[in-house]
Amino acid sequence: MTEGSLASLVGRPLAAQSVYNRPMNPELQKKGYVFAERLLEPTLASVIYKTILLQHWRGEAFRDNHMPTATSVSNTAMTDALLLEMQPTIEAIAGCALVPTYSYARVYFHGDTMIRHKDRGSCEVSVSINLAREGGKGSLWFQPGVEVHMGAGDGAVYLGCTTDHWRDPFTGHTLGQIFLHYVVAGGEQAAHYFDGHPQRFPPSVSAGLTRP
Repeated sequence: MTEGSLASLVGRPLAAQSVYNRPMNPELQKKGYVFAERLLEPTLASVIYKTILLQHWRGEAFRDNHMPTATSVSNTAMTDALLLEMQPTIEAIAGCALVPTYSYARVYFHGDTMIRHKDRGSCEVSVSINLAREGGKGSLWFQPGVEVHMGAGDGAVYLGCTTDHWRDPFTGHTLGQIFLHYVVAGGEQAAHYFDGHPQRFPPSVSAGLTRP
């Protein structure tokens, strides 16, 4: 696939035009999060989930300091492809133009939890999507104490840098979740575009995305 055909597939230059200079979604600004049903078709979500499980089994995943008992992958070709593909949809929900930063996916196991926290600057506008689970609940909590229930393919778009979010101890066997992170184009965190690593993508993908 050529750089031009990849840019055409993603469709970013045209998608960006419709949301540049628009104010952010008032509901997202006020609450700090918005529930989004069926962001991913369940079969696609299941394929991504099984891919991460295979990566765990093959030793291609890692355990991070934030969640050392879970298994994670970051900025793989698959998760970054989803980061680009989902951008127009997340822009439509957020109501403003976004620039990608990074992608991350995690499988939680029984007893895994996520402490209440805010994220770093690269996570200005983020989405957490439930991929699949075996038992338990796929809920994510947001301040001041709202539980957002997610089925396979459901997600929540949220302001990661300013909105507290956390997860209760998982009571099932496995839970797959993918996180796609963006910053507002021309905004306070715009310097974090592609999380400082634009070389992950062909120039045709990143060209023009950082203009205010």
